[in-house]
Amino acid sequence: MLDPALVAIATGAGGNIAASMITGGALVIRARIVELFRRGTPDEQASAMAAFDSDARVLAEWTRATEHNTEFAAELSRATERISQEWTNRVGEYVTAHPEARPDLEALTVTGTVSNSGTQRNTGSGTFVNGAVIGGVHNSYGWGAC
Repeated sequence: MLDPALVAIATGAGGNIAASMITGGALVIRARIVELFRRGTPDEQASAMAAFDSDARVLAEWTRATEHNTEFAAELSRATERISQEWTNRVGEYVTAHPEARPDLEALTVTGTVSNSGTQRNTGSGTFVNGAVIGGVHNSYGWGAC
């Protein structure tokens, strides 16, 4: 039986992984899964990434289908729950076999935002309406629940 704290961590990570696949954060969470499984055997790594790619594809298809027909929302919900549970089990078993990976698993439970910030200054010759245009640019890319 798994340690209850590990079960809680794995459950959070499994939910974040599945949610990220739906909310457009699949590439970000994929990189974090690569980090998690880096201590595993080549077979463990390949199996995890193949499962991730397959699950992300399934959820992307259900998400697209739901955008066109809301009657598919229940199917998307069931698929998300199933995939979340599978990832909970997968990462829990992996960290049990590779306890040194626990900090990487804990990192998968943290929600956050990737942010790109910069400034923009438009200059040139001629007439600017209202003078020079100086402003900022801020793009936030939500990780969803990842």
